[in-house]
Amino acid sequence: MAPIALAFAVLDLTGSKTDLGIVLAANWVPQLFLVLFGGVFADRLPRHLVMVGSNAISAAAQGAIAALLLTGTARLWQLIALQVLRGAAFSFFFPASQGLVPETVRPTLLQQANVLLGMSRNATNVLGAALGGVLVAAASPGWALAFDAATYLSSAAVLAAMRLPGRARTVEAPNVVRELAEGWTEFARGAGSGRSSPRRGSATSPGWAPRPSTVRSWRRNRWAGRRHGARSSPRRGRGCCSGA
Repeated sequence: MAPIALAFAVLDLTGSKTDLGIVLAANWVPQLFLVLFGGVFADRLPRHLVMVGSNAISAAAQGAIAALLLTGTARLWQLIALQVLRGAAFSFFFPASQGLVPETVRPTLLQQANVLLGMSRNATNVLGAALGGVLVAAASPGWALAFDAATYLSSAAVLAAMRLPGRARTVEAPNVVRELAEGWTEFARGAGSGRSSPRRGSATSPGWAPRPSTVRSWRRNRWAGRRHGARSSPRRGRGCCSGA
């Protein structure tokens, strides 16, 4: 929904395709640099609370853009800055969401949960784009982005109500810098061989970037996956369930 509304908003504001590309890129560039740190935070903090905070920041960014558009005071630099903020927030949301499913379902149901999550994600991508077009045509890009901000708030409310069992503390306390280095090394090795890595998600999401939580947890817990028939390898992830 957001890309559709932003596209019309920028074209209405400046009429420049270059400006549109800059605004859209402003959301993705922070993810390339911060998703590693997002994975580190997801390992150390309650994942659902990380997602709540990320959703709240995204809602604030989208709400601010909506207010600027609806009041006729929007400037290009403001849209760029707020999209950078939204992209940074998603850099923490995505790694946390990758490891949330194993905390909410039994190990024997991980595969089914992962399939259901993938199907729902694809459906919302299609329906969200269609709904965004309808809202832009029926109202304005500003109202479409206001609705998008509301969906972030509703998601944050649902996540905040979750009650998850506490995670066992690991024996080791890995160094953050070392963990980031290991994550990037594993990603580079997988990319160089042309095969997938457990730090990579789908080709249509920022999950292709390294996720620090994955390789370390795979090495520690690979026997558990084999017990439940979920074959795993450091070159083959399981989408949302690859994080731990």
